[in-house]
Amino acid sequence: MTLIDLGKILRGEETPLEGRVINNLEEMAEICAYLHQSGFKIASTTGVFDLLHIGHGRYLGETRSLGDISIIEVDSDELVRARKPDNLHRPVVPLAERLEMLSQLRCVDLLFPLYPCEDTTEFVKVMKPDIFVVSETSEDSKEPYLARVRPHCGEVVILPAQATISTTRRIQRMMMAGGIDQLVVVRDLVANLINAASGQALATEEKGENPIV
Repeated sequence: MTLIDLGKILRGEETPLEGRVINNLEEMAEICAYLHQSGFKIASTTGVFDLLHIGHGRYLGETRSLGDISIIEVDSDELVRARKPDNLHRPVVPLAERLEMLSQLRCVDLLFPLYPCEDTTEFVKVMKPDIFVVSETSEDSKEPYLARVRPHCGEVVILPAQATISTTRRIQRMMMAGGIDQLVVVRDLVANLINAASGQALATEEKGENPIV
């Protein structure tokens, strides 16, 4: 993105996805230096934002309300898998789609995708947000992560869960629903096999033959 794109965002003009994504830390440094010098208050947070739901919307809305502009870090697919090696189902939605969905939200101004090769706190050091928001349900709300980012933020705000639903619970429900469907298939298959075997045994008995045991 460019400072021209940033100007459009600050004026509330329609901006395509590529005009909202900060591609590297050099861009981050330039954009945030301009924002700080111009007196804009930066509010930022970080997350996966997989299977976007109402809790995400409220959380991002709260983040945006704390500043004049929001910069949202989004974990890449590779980073999510590296953090959750035992969970082959995450993320459900690939990064490109997650970025585009987030860009459609009024409370999201700028996006920064984070990849495994990058330090998970370096973007905070470069950005120097006035407000850095973390969820109490995430690992980011615990030490030592907070100890690493706090010196580079004006203030750290820890928000409670914004909804009872979560992406993990939603995935579990979908997996359970899929499992039930599979159980129904297996049940019907077993019932058909039993019925077929019973029919064959009855036919053999009626012929006066000894059924095979």
